[in-house]
Amino acid sequence: MKTPPQLGGGCTQEPAGGEAEDRPALRVACLKTASMKAALISTTGSHCRVWRSAYRDEQGQSSDGKYTEFVIKYPNKQYDPGDARILAMQHRMLRKTLREMVPASLVVRSCIEGRANLFVVAEAVDIWFNIANPTNRDEAVGLLRNHPIALDQLNRFIAQARRWRGGPDPRVIDLYGLDNLVMTRDREIRYVDSYFVFFFEDMLHLLGGEPDLDLASKIDISLQRLAYIEDIALTAARPG
Repeated sequence: MKTPPQLGGGCTQEPAGGEAEDRPALRVACLKTASMKAALISTTGSHCRVWRSAYRDEQGQSSDGKYTEFVIKYPNKQYDPGDARILAMQHRMLRKTLREMVPASLVVRSCIEGRANLFVVAEAVDIWFNIANPTNRDEAVGLLRNHPIALDQLNRFIAQARRWRGGPDPRVIDLYGLDNLVMTRDREIRYVDSYFVFFFEDMLHLLGGEPDLDLASKIDISLQRLAYIEDIALTAARPG
């Protein structure tokens, strides 16, 4: 993705931010928030809050005037350079295997609230509904039947998720976040998570003590939702 012009300047300890209702109150040194309008669209994630904004290409201001929509995933906790490398590596893995289903993104290291941290800027997705939510089952099946591109994408996602689970380094893709796998207004499938997108079952007993019940619950729910989307994909492939 092109780097938004709001990502400018060097990293300093001086926070940037605006408190107006239509501006992100983000204390990020390398974000020009004083000139950025944005809307807070999600506060439910365990890793980040999500702001949505847009910019117009400088060359297009006098011609087509087109805007590029993007989101800023602002961290809820402290991350170090090793975390940034993991996020970037996982994003490359997703893009290589799931291709267009994963919006382009950048992991950015900067001074956030006066401390070195990271955030993610990614292409915005116009979400229609959550494809992994069982309450949407009938609608999901109908839409998948009517939109073969989305059905093909969902089948590719399922196949890849099964390969990851059964591979030499087993991992479970994060479907615990209810908005991670969505159908867009263009009736295509997108996986939009950016922070630590895999769970590893071998970490349940990492220190040989009591199992990590929170991790176990997230893995279990992710596998249940994987089984659910597999079921609706199979149902949608059968004649109605």
